[in-house]
Amino acid sequence: MNASGRVETVSVIMPTFNRGRFLREAIDSVLAQSHAPLEVLVVDDGSTDDTRAICASYGSAITYLASENRGKSAAINLGLNAAAGDFIWVMDDDDIAPAGALAGLLAPLLSDASLGFSFGRLRAFRDTARGRRWAPVAAPPEDGRSLFVRLMEDCFITGQPCTLIRRDCYRAIGPLDETIVASVDYNILLAVARRFQGAAIDAVVVLQRQHDGARGPARLRYKSHQRTHRWRTFDRRIVGELLPTLSAEEFLGEAPSGRMLSPLEHRRASFQRAAIAGRKELWDAAVAALVAGRQVAADPTLSALESEILGQTLGSRYGIDVLLRDRGLQRGLVSAAGAGDTGREIRLALARPLTYRIRHALLNADAIRLVLNLSALVRLCGVRRAARLTLAAASRRFARWRARRSVGAQQFAQQTTITTQPGRARSG
Repeated sequence: MNASGRVETVSVIMPTFNRGRFLREAIDSVLAQSHAPLEVLVVDDGSTDDTRAICASYGSAITYLASENRGKSAAINLGLNAAAGDFIWVMDDDDIAPAGALAGLLAPLLSDASLGFSFGRLRAFRDTARGRRWAPVAAPPEDGRSLFVRLMEDCFITGQPCTLIRRDCYRAIGPLDETIVASVDYNILLAVARRFQGAAIDAVVVLQRQHDGARGPARLRYKSHQRTHRWRTFDRRIVGELLPTLSAEEFLGEAPSGRMLSPLEHRRASFQRAAIAGRKELWDAAVAALVAGRQVAADPTLSALESEILGQTLGSRYGIDVLLRDRGLQRGLVSAAGAGDTGREIRLALARPLTYRIRHALLNADAIRLVLNLSALVRLCGVRRAARLTLAAASRRFARWRARRSVGAQQFAQQTTITTQPGRARSG
């Protein structure tokens, strides 16, 4: 209920294509919500399996919308045109919503009219011959930067079922580009987060099924092992089209206002642009942004936040493979970082993630990746600084290991003391 006393409602949109074996469990989970939605719109994107029959078995409990096969973006557009609710919850046809998910997502939006969307966490699972296996719950990062900036770096809100969005927000960003047939959720999240404020809730709101079924529309069907390549391709396109439209203020987490930024603010914005571009394999844009940052404020030492931002540049699984195999690109980053103390700090910040990759290559006995990462590290930092950086990372790793071992020993000692205390008895 809003401030005027009107009860606000939720429309669930569930696009589906040939997912009959999972669809019923997804629909049942939405209908079982503790806060009942106004309607459940199942948009059949040209399925050829038993999807229609499954939907018919629910009678009036759901609304079935059929269309020719055009992909998820087109299916969501069709659902949005038919939806009557004040809020939109796009639910995937192969996932499961915990019973309190919708109530949890709705709570902050009902209490704060300035919010455009809310989001929670997911827990992934896979059905196996030995039963349902669960992955750990991932917590979204929080480092003081804006949600929009962090989402451009990495889509850590994994999937539309994690979000509840006001219908007015969809009106503002729509209609969705129907040529986006992969990374659809990411495209929506970036468009909404750029213009509206969001709030996180500390709860799992979707159980995400991991399976080997095919994805995508009929004309561009791809298998589960190909999805990373698809995401990579469309993420690059989405962010590549977005970056040139952004003001420097938006990289600082501010709405565009036309205010005069200081040279250091411009530099931080440029470094943030470089980090996002590098993580999406947009290396020309990344190098150009580094050069722009140095030109606007060449001398002052880097702030801790700037070092952290630059350290994200090589932290993605997407762009790093291209960089490791391209010595010319590595030299371009060195040149863009510039000379002097600030240039050295920039190169060290950029190179820091490579120490993790070196350790990972060692643990996996991957000689090729070990050589590629070591070569890139030396090219960015020089031999002596590369050695220092690697040793420092190893020292931090060893300190964390010793700390965990110490805690484990203390817990073991406490358990032993409790077990051997006289007069204790088992109950039950």
